[in-house]
Amino acid sequence: MNETNLVQSVDRALRIIEFLAEHPTGAGITEISKSLGLSKGTVHRLISTLKERDFAYQSSNTELYRLSYKILYLYNCISNNIDMFKVSRPIIRKFADKVDATVHLATLDEKRSNIVYIDRIEPMNSQKPFVMSSRVGKKAPCYCTAAGKILLSQYSDDEIRDIMKGEEYKTYTDKTIKNIDEFLEEIHKVRKQGYALDENEYDHGIICISIPIYNSNGKIDFAMSVTDLILYTKVEELIDLKDQLDEVSRKVSNAINYI
Repeated sequence: MNETNLVQSVDRALRIIEFLAEHPTGAGITEISKSLGLSKGTVHRLISTLKERDFAYQSSNTELYRLSYKILYLYNCISNNIDMFKVSRPIIRKFADKVDATVHLATLDEKRSNIVYIDRIEPMNSQKPFVMSSRVGKKAPCYCTAAGKILLSQYSDDEIRDIMKGEEYKTYTDKTIKNIDEFLEEIHKVRKQGYALDENEYDHGIICISIPIYNSNGKIDFAMSVTDLILYTKVEELIDLKDQLDEVSRKVSNAINYI
């Protein structure tokens, strides 16, 4: 959308919601103001409106602002009415429990240079809890995520160069891919292997394997990823899951294509 068509107050309120989503422990007026480049008065007015509408609240202990559970309510309204989740979750849940690892579903954003996490399924009764930066609705760069590599692998090298044109290759760890040539080299491996890896490239200490989920036309619409800590799992162990992942992918693809 052309920025001239944006409603400024709505845009700013949404930016505040996104900021609070990235700061689950809360943030104050000053921090929000400095981070978003808005005046304290503007932030206060918008936060007050979000509070009135139950999208945010102020902690009585810390006096910091946090998102309310109304956001979760909206997410549940969406996810409970999306048939894809209804058919895919039971299949993926069974697999996540079996391998005792977190499974994500992701797709490309509108620019195709980032992924968007559309579902995250934790194993039940896991004895190895850990914290990841991934959350449903969050975006992450394609060049340093296994899901991003899988989703872009269906495009030609020239198309990928065009998609990634102007992309900043931010360094998240010492393993992060640094430029388009390194990225394309990785994509070539993905096409040959049929799976993609994130070996401590985006989140410190976290590894991931991702495989494609196809639609009825043979296009990769989604990527499914298994994520774990290096502390618990070796990359070779994730690769050993490839055949099981392919089977889960086929089941999810078939279920989705019959909706």
